[in-house]
Amino acid sequence: MSVNNDRYSDILTSLCGYARRDDDIRAVIAIGSSVRESTPADEYSDLDLIVVTELPEKWYSGEYPALFGEVFISFIEPTLGGGMERRCIYSGGRDADMIILTPSQFGSALDEGSAALVMERGYCLLCDKEGYSGKIPQYLSCEVRGDIMGEAEFANTANDFFFHNIWACKKLLRGELWSAKMCIDGYLKERLLKMIAQYELCVSAKDTWHDGRFLDSWAEGFITESLKDCFARYDARDCKRALAATHLLFTRLAVRAADSRGYSYPMAAQKCAAEYLEEHGISLEGIK
Repeated sequence: MSVNNDRYSDILTSLCGYARRDDDIRAVIAIGSSVRESTPADEYSDLDLIVVTELPEKWYSGEYPALFGEVFISFIEPTLGGGMERRCIYSGGRDADMIILTPSQFGSALDEGSAALVMERGYCLLCDKEGYSGKIPQYLSCEVRGDIMGEAEFANTANDFFFHNIWACKKLLRGELWSAKMCIDGYLKERLLKMIAQYELCVSAKDTWHDGRFLDSWAEGFITESLKDCFARYDARDCKRALAATHLLFTRLAVRAADSRGYSYPMAAQKCAAEYLEEHGISLEGIK
């Protein structure tokens, strides 16, 4: 497999040159859209890399990324395997994301499965001084799809969602609009996304990607249409409307997902949340 993104050829050429000369760099692995066969790179795609190095500090500080081109924006954040990710914007708005791991961290990421999450859709070894070409395949699945929740996780997710329906409503009633909106359009949407994925996995066995990637291409039409009503302006009345729409969509999906798996559905939790919302002026159009 090769890298198919000419926009980053100068950065890759420079990086691979340094990798060959620097004994501390043990491997450079391209992942993401640049090596995917499905949904391949386009003009908006970034460059995703895993860099395995004995000396990560040079990458954490930004010293190494600056050698590959002029960096205009750069920051680091935690990533898989206990490492850090250096994210840079080079000229032309080119986004290069470099997951920096020691050999030990990369080995742990392979063992625990977190590396597979970013490599199963494709990878390309640009530099390999550790013999990873023979090791990596055993950690990757031939089929890429999400995991179906067990019954206990399903029940916990649903109860978590319905609990925070009431929590968000109380914040609105108290006048804490920021907290309420962040719950409705942040916390609750994360749980809604999990249930959208579960519905699709249970009902149609689709590839649901991760973090909502390409949702408009794999979620059923009624879901994407319903989502139009699920997000709110920074306005108390609109937050109430969005909370109701979010509750309705989650409930519809959760009932279907539970039924398809033969799980017990937490009707008492749903009813508790629905009654509280309606008692405080948030109509759920007959959902109890």
